[in-house]
Amino acid sequence: MDKEKFLQQMGGGPAVSVGLAAYIRYVLYEEKFHAKERIYLDMSELNTLSFLYKGSARLYLEQEDSSEENTIMFYLEGDFPLIERAMEIYPGTKLALEFLEDSTLQLIPDKHIHNLYKLFREFHQIQIKLNAGLIRKMFLLQLKRNQLNAEERYDQFLKDYPKIALVCEQKKIAGFLGIDPKTLSRLRGKNSRW
Repeated sequence: MDKEKFLQQMGGGPAVSVGLAAYIRYVLYEEKFHAKERIYLDMSELNTLSFLYKGSARLYLEQEDSSEENTIMFYLEGDFPLIERAMEIYPGTKLALEFLEDSTLQLIPDKHIHNLYKLFREFHQIQIKLNAGLIRKMFLLQLKRNQLNAEERYDQFLKDYPKIALVCEQKKIAGFLGIDPKTLSRLRGKNSRW
């Protein structure tokens, strides 16, 4: 298992000490998921240090009574989803992750998270940097939804997530973009003529 990619993505800002890197190499493990496999976050091993080593995934909110899904975010290889499994958005809903292709997650067991904070001073700053990256991504997604028309949103989506456009169902992409699936179909047809 290649653990260096995890450390490289984690240490983009504050330096990762030799001790922290050694600890992470020791406790890091992998879980493999098949395309279209889904996990509900409240029943998973995911934590804020889960790392999408390979593949892509979709975070969505599912209505328990109707199974209606609302796509919140897409993740690509090299992303830290930074998801709290106990997070609740609305009563009667569940957060879930769908793997859009065969994927591999690298994880640090929960029992070691406390030790990372306790033993390594720089870890707190690393976690802040990762969280700030997620907040920035969420703000940019919201700004795009507010400022761009449907065609511009779809064009931007194709630039940001070209791989997702190939492996995800169109209605899920339409929901993420905040447009009707028929509008997305029309936009796809328009783009394919170029």
